[in-house]
Amino acid sequence: MSYTIFEDGHISSPMDFRATGVSCGLKGGTKQRDLALVYSLKPCRVAAMFTASLTKAAPVFLDQAILSRNRETMRAVLINAGQANAGTGQAGLADAVECAKLVADELEVQRDAVLVMSTGVIGVPLPMHRMRDGIKRAVSELDSGGGRRAAVAILTTDSKPKERVYRVQLREGRRIMLAGMAKGTRMVHPRLGTLLCLITTDLAIEQRLLARSLQQSVERSFNRISVDGDQSPNDTVLVLANGAAEGPPISDATSWEYGVWQEALDALLADLSQQIVRDAAGSGKIIQVVVRNAANEEAARRIAERVATSASLRAAVAR
Repeated sequence: MSYTIFEDGHISSPMDFRATGVSCGLKGGTKQRDLALVYSLKPCRVAAMFTASLTKAAPVFLDQAILSRNRETMRAVLINAGQANAGTGQAGLADAVECAKLVADELEVQRDAVLVMSTGVIGVPLPMHRMRDGIKRAVSELDSGGGRRAAVAILTTDSKPKERVYRVQLREGRRIMLAGMAKGTRMVHPRLGTLLCLITTDLAIEQRLLARSLQQSVERSFNRISVDGDQSPNDTVLVLANGAAEGPPISDATSWEYGVWQEALDALLADLSQQIVRDAAGSGKIIQVVVRNAANEEAARRIAERVATSASLRAAVAR
């Protein structure tokens, strides 16, 4: 194992990342933090996976459109909690576009270099007068130690933040940082069910390999958990790699360095997915389904999913 846990780490621990979380009254007018912003001083290569639901929320539509044009020079991610901006039609899409534009203008970066995520109540429009003020304040409060504020700001029904940071050892004394934060406790089901996750790293890696590694890690983690069998229109997993750590980019999937990176990313997403399940379970029970001697991995996945979603099994275990 070539990685160790960085106990005091957060989403802005990797080199040249900045973050914050502010309160702008999105959670029922309370003073809880509800708007997170993560920013990289350097352009990032980005990979993403989104909900399999056919009813995609406005932020998902916007992010997919942006990523069709730009996967090499991403700079920031804005995440709001309180309103999911889902089921809000063209007006909701216009609000998502405006949020990304406001962040880009405040940071003085290109407008296709900002992604957005939302979580909260479905069918409720974003209170844009509060979003505008919150975005300006978030930009002004960005700092390298603000990751914990960001992790708190993305929560909805969660009881606590979900974070993990690894130091990853490469060859010749090189070391990179890998950080993740997530939210989710309800409407969780395989193929991304209600969760948001952002991953940052200062590793240099080609975009095609970043996308390949993320897909493998998600399939082995978030896509294998189920809480209540429901999917969400907002589910998003993003990874930003800004290459700020020294060394050439990883460009070979058969290389030792890529294997180390994949091992660490697999472990990070498995850890975050388990944190989501434990939070959802509360004082209840967690079931781990192990399938042996299946014909192939896909068959094993289908069997495990049928077992995990069985109402009768859940009732029996809950006794």
